[in-house]
Amino acid sequence: MGLLRKFESMMQGIVEGSFGKVFRSSVQPVELQRRLAREMENNLQISQDRRNAPNIYAVYLSHRDYSALQPQFGSLVYQLQESLIAVARDRGYTLSMRPRIDFQEDGNLITGQIRAHAEYRDPHYAQMGADGAAGAAGADETRTMSPEEAQQLRQQVAQAQQDEALPPAWLTLYKPARGEPQRLTKAVIHIGRHLTNDVVVNDKRVSRFHAEIRYERGQFVLYDLGSTNGVGINGVLTHNPVPLKNNDLVGVGSHEFVFQRR
Repeated sequence: MGLLRKFESMMQGIVEGSFGKVFRSSVQPVELQRRLAREMENNLQISQDRRNAPNIYAVYLSHRDYSALQPQFGSLVYQLQESLIAVARDRGYTLSMRPRIDFQEDGNLITGQIRAHAEYRDPHYAQMGADGAAGAAGADETRTMSPEEAQQLRQQVAQAQQDEALPPAWLTLYKPARGEPQRLTKAVIHIGRHLTNDVVVNDKRVSRFHAEIRYERGQFVLYDLGSTNGVGINGVLTHNPVPLKNNDLVGVGSHEFVFQRR
């Protein structure tokens, strides 16, 4: 089971639980988590023997969203850091240090909009808080979580770990040519043009990291990762998450796959 799903379940639970009263803005923690994960993917430094993940992240929010989230920046930063670490471990990326995350207010953004930037810096200078993205939230980053927050975090992770086993499921290439069934053996299956994906689709209409199939809460769900062309479900294009049913046709670019499960 991938670590990423555990933290996504945890973040979703926080939105629906006692923290829900705090997050009244249009921007929700799960949205921030997915946006930072995309920034990590899009700003990898790839060498011959490793893929270095960015260690500095700047998040820009509207005045309303910034004000609404500010009281919980400490715990929110902690949760987002844990999520990024889980993404890196799940996908085999190298993180040189615990990610630094800085929230900043941008008067040009409207409620619900997120602008983010990620980059890699020498860990020595990044940890010293050298110029750039890591300064403003430093005090919040190191705030100790309250016992109630820590207990909620443990409960959410424990809940996500309860169901370790995946039901039998397969993805089979149907078009442009028939392929062999590929068993889904991980909680997160990455689909895209980049060679590091679990399902590599060599198609110019497909993004490097185009989509994911995640097993969560007893079902497989197809997620578009902000691709240009979206994903297809039984011939209908969408950018929204879609729970998959047996024999659904999953379209990625000009390729089509049959999803099957028992």
